[in-house]
Amino acid sequence: MRIYIVEDEPLAAQKLKFFLQKLGERARDITLFGDGTELVEALSSSEAPDLLFLDIQMPGLTGIEVLRHLQEKGQDEGAPELKVIITSAYDQYAIDGFNFGVTDYLLKPYTLDRLRQALSKVRSEPVISIRSEGRIERIRVLDILYLEAQKDYTQFTLVNGRKLLTIGTLTGFEQQLPAPMFARIQRSYLLGLKHVKSYNATSVTLTTGEEMPIGRTYRDSFAKAVSNLN
Repeated sequence: MRIYIVEDEPLAAQKLKFFLQKLGERARDITLFGDGTELVEALSSSEAPDLLFLDIQMPGLTGIEVLRHLQEKGQDEGAPELKVIITSAYDQYAIDGFNFGVTDYLLKPYTLDRLRQALSKVRSEPVISIRSEGRIERIRVLDILYLEAQKDYTQFTLVNGRKLLTIGTLTGFEQQLPAPMFARIQRSYLLGLKHVKSYNATSVTLTTGEEMPIGRTYRDSFAKAVSNLN
């Protein structure tokens, strides 16, 4: 797993790197950055990591400012959401962090066991890999808004608006994805239930504001799936 650590205190950065190595991560996969500005510059010219450890109070860009930049960049470019774990000596930024969708919030000083718990959250998040436009894309299942059948292909629509077309049938992907998290609303549409804001007998409104019709054949099974998820 490719990991970036953004930390302006060298000892804290080295401690985190040491802990990660004890938990099985390779040193060559871990890159250290002294502040948020260095990270943003690196991300503009290289591929994003699998996981980002982010301090909050730093010179230059703060951790919250980095999160805001990543969110805006993702919306502009359709980039997949980056997994982030905040590391901070201050607990008052936790709500702000989770509002940006961070995976966990480590309050310094944290223990090796607490770090292990945070990594378990990252590793337990279901991911599906597909090939689109000649690239292998690893997608968090929770980032999938819905899937649409297009003959021998399936189009993935993500919560950030990005669309990925890949070869394979909708039924095939339906069998790969966690059953409790998805349900058909039409023959050609498979919907991520975590993104349902409201629904009635004929349509469903998503958290993105998009409204989609529910086919008569799928009304009962869809309602049952939503009920079971909750």
